[in-house]
Amino acid sequence: MANSSFSYRSNTAAILIAFALLLVAPLASQAQVHDVQTVRDDTGWRLQVDGEDFFIKGVVWGYSPRGQNYSYNLWGQGDDYIRKVLDYDFGMMSAAGVNAIRSFAMIPPKWVEYVYREHGIMFVVNPLMGRYGANIGGRWVPFTDYSDELTRQTLKTDVLNIVEQYKNTPGVLMFALGNESNYGLSWSSFEIENLPEGEQNTAKARYLYSLYEEVISAGKRIAPDHKFTIVNGDIQYIDLIAELVPSLDILGSNAYRGPSFTSLWADVDEKLDLPVVFFEFGSDAFNAREYREDQAAQALILRDQWLEMYNKSAGNGEEGNAIGGFVFEWRDEWWKYLQEENLDTQDNNASWSNQAYLFDWAEGQNNMNEEWFGITALGPANSDGVYTARPRMAVDVLTEVWALDPYENKKAAFNQAINNINMDYMELKGEVRLLKMDNDEDKKKLSFSGGSLRGEFAWRGYEQDITRDGERGVEFSDGQMLFLDMEFHPTQNLSGQMSLNILGNTARKRPLEFTYQDRGLPLQIDNATTEIEGFDVEPVIIDGEPVEIYDFNAKYEGENIDVEAFYHTPRFHWGYEGDFFGLVWEATDIYGMDIWNAKAPQGIEFAGKNDWDSVKLVIGPEIYWGANPKGVFKYDFDLFGVEWTFIHSEDFSRQGEGTGFTQATERESRQTTIYANKEFADGWELEVGGIMAATEKVDEVFKYTDGQGNIYTDQIEFEDTLGLKAKLSFPLFGAQTYVSAHYAGLVADGGQYHKTFGVTDPSRLPYSGLGNKEEYEFGMLMNFGNIMVFPRFLYRENLVDANPFIEPGIGGGVLNPGLAPRDRDSDPFAVLGNREARSAELFIAYDPTGESHFWAWDNDWKENAKVAFDFGGTYTEFPTFTDANLFYSEVARGNASFGQGLPSEDVWAISSRWVFNPRPGQKYITKFVRGFDQPTGQPEGGTRDFWEFHYKAYLGRHKIEGFYMQDAWAPYDFYRQFNITYPEQFKIDYSILLGGSTGGFIDARSEDRATRVGIRGIYRTTDENSPGDEWLDGANDYLFLAVLYFTYEF
Repeated sequence: MANSSFSYRSNTAAILIAFALLLVAPLASQAQVHDVQTVRDDTGWRLQVDGEDFFIKGVVWGYSPRGQNYSYNLWGQGDDYIRKVLDYDFGMMSAAGVNAIRSFAMIPPKWVEYVYREHGIMFVVNPLMGRYGANIGGRWVPFTDYSDELTRQTLKTDVLNIVEQYKNTPGVLMFALGNESNYGLSWSSFEIENLPEGEQNTAKARYLYSLYEEVISAGKRIAPDHKFTIVNGDIQYIDLIAELVPSLDILGSNAYRGPSFTSLWADVDEKLDLPVVFFEFGSDAFNAREYREDQAAQALILRDQWLEMYNKSAGNGEEGNAIGGFVFEWRDEWWKYLQEENLDTQDNNASWSNQAYLFDWAEGQNNMNEEWFGITALGPANSDGVYTARPRMAVDVLTEVWALDPYENKKAAFNQAINNINMDYMELKGEVRLLKMDNDEDKKKLSFSGGSLRGEFAWRGYEQDITRDGERGVEFSDGQMLFLDMEFHPTQNLSGQMSLNILGNTARKRPLEFTYQDRGLPLQIDNATTEIEGFDVEPVIIDGEPVEIYDFNAKYEGENIDVEAFYHTPRFHWGYEGDFFGLVWEATDIYGMDIWNAKAPQGIEFAGKNDWDSVKLVIGPEIYWGANPKGVFKYDFDLFGVEWTFIHSEDFSRQGEGTGFTQATERESRQTTIYANKEFADGWELEVGGIMAATEKVDEVFKYTDGQGNIYTDQIEFEDTLGLKAKLSFPLFGAQTYVSAHYAGLVADGGQYHKTFGVTDPSRLPYSGLGNKEEYEFGMLMNFGNIMVFPRFLYRENLVDANPFIEPGIGGGVLNPGLAPRDRDSDPFAVLGNREARSAELFIAYDPTGESHFWAWDNDWKENAKVAFDFGGTYTEFPTFTDANLFYSEVARGNASFGQGLPSEDVWAISSRWVFNPRPGQKYITKFVRGFDQPTGQPEGGTRDFWEFHYKAYLGRHKIEGFYMQDAWAPYDFYRQFNITYPEQFKIDYSILLGGSTGGFIDARSEDRATRVGIRGIYRTTDENSPGDEWLDGANDYLFLAVLYFTYEF
């Protein structure tokens, strides 16, 4: 009984305690909210947190590792890694005296609280409110129109949801809206354009600031204990702020006025009578005039700026409206200049000019280097995988400054203390750190920067061999490959990198898998004939080279020109630089080139800067994969308010070998284009371009038929080298709509067609850069909430049709010489991918997170929606046959013709891709394709009816991927070129990440450079449509490959 009674009383007490805790919990939660106030007295303004004066000693903070850019998401990593990053950075900040940060990224509430609890640093919640685009009505709008009602309501709702989310989070200091949004009033409308030019931006600004007022007023009702401010570009539109934002608590400003903020304090005091906080200010640490890191200049400017802020704080007899600021920025960011390129390199490019920074300003020259604003330099990763931060001199100086309290120390005291900081000693400390930092030490010479060791064990077998010989019918081989990466930086303006590849053994995986390691296999050189004068001729066997330079890049950054030499490193097309006809192709598929040991792209690029920024020249033996040795010159200019681009491309000779094993080479040629672009109000845009191509073909003869058996001879005229293309984009019923027309003479060939969404655009419209066509296209991008609907239509006619095969003969005493399909070597033109077509397409995509575009090239890693998918299809009618395609023959050492063209056909394909993110660290991706399509070369075998299913799963450190395909071509291009298919193909690949601390394959870079071990298998069945040496006239039903592999990155 006693035990029972005690148990009863204990249970009762526990229930009462739990009930009491439930009652108190909401009160405890509310008690955690900081009481943040701005207080005004006769001495000036003060910011107070929980009743205590709080002078903001802040920095702008973000974490972007080397090789990453603005899209890097720290908060998508594992908690352990996030904690290591935060403890590293915020531990350093806390030691320096930082008490608050501002970040462009929304730090999740639990980590805001963590930083506050562990390091005592507060956070400004800063919704950017459409500054760099917004998802409006399910559509990503890059230029926010603050006058649009749907936009205003959407932004207001989004911000208020954020306020609701953070209002009770310990560590939240205030809410700040936008980021220099007054500098981004770039939308157009007919109403605005009808105003005088001087009033247009003011009219736009009224919409912006009135929206600020609506949001702030509503936000204060949700979070009355917090203060609300904006992040204005300097104090532009201060009169509008006074008129339209009466609920503003603090004026937030980004100010880059050099060592002094000049009259800003007095202007704000007079017109707003509000406290001032700087959300960005400071200086870069690079001297553009002397072309070197300049820690002292940065530190001196920051010292003077903080000294002025202290003097302008309350109680010092001046305006008294300074309450602190956030230095821009804590870390360097290596992505700022090109954003998508050179992410492993800190660029020295100065992107804008500011005369207030006299230490490196020069008339007519830019001097502000975006990648050098950090008061700490971005260092290499430490043993935890956290990218280190090397404190510059500014950190030492600011540590001294922040140790002083402008409210507790009298004006004379802090002025004396700050002016007495030993700047020489601080500079020496900064320079010593610079010398000790391995990254910068190594830049003084050619240095080893890393590499990888890769090994594999392969088992390959044919069904016939296994049936006959059992397990002895399985062939085993092994392979080893070493990459050694090196960097060099002999002078301040010359830097580069190179990789050396060393082969050991080479695993024999062909024909199921073709890889870069195959370059180590013996190369058999066959002769066109096996006998000469009755004697057998043995093929020549050449061993592969075990050592070679894999890639190389060197860049010289001069005052008015940058010169870059490149060899097998990714290069982007010029489609966004006025290359309307695609003369410079995309060359980013380095993996695809590696399969065939191709060394493209290679060449030298000259890019003008400052007064020469309109000029660019690239020249080389193969500036993109398959290019002839050529040079391409580009010149941009403005004329009559229109942007123009002139491009000339000139081949110097013909490429000696085909690309992709069997892709044909092209005759040398030349092309000249002119392009004009004009943007109008309300989203209207007109693009017009002209091309003159292949003038060397003028007077070349070609044959054609009238369809009645009559054969005619004609020749290329000058007008056949000309082409014209126009595209009009405009809004229609709320949809982004375009129409385009393209006329191209018989030899007016352009280059690579740039799809709407780039290389991963799912479209199967039969685009072609070849001439001999009249082509029309229409598309409409419609958005319904998070659903995007994109129909497109293409119609194309040929000026001259393809040639049929007509046997030679004699009729009525007249010799008929016959006619054969043209090809691009023997004739000035041929009807191939530019054949007549009537094509319709519809794709539907659901993606609730529009900032990670579903068809972006890196969407596999960046898509963050719980579920996102697309579904669509393309139907194309090819009413006519084609001329003959060419292929490159190793035996003939040149191009050869398939001899006949593809027949007329109606083809179609449907596909659907799905991405699932059920929880952090898990991602599942599937893609289904069903199609009926033609080959790209060999017509024998007919049109293929095929299925494909591809899958990929990321489970933390584990990755599984593969495919199942039925009656489909194998993955390499030559299979479709020669119309080689397999009844069934299977692949499964499992790997586990062993190195690093990010918790998984977070992006393309980390996946490619991951230390891991894995196993993959490939299995194919064969039939009469498969290669003869695999089908063996039915004696071999299947073949397989299993590979155990490892990669060690160092």
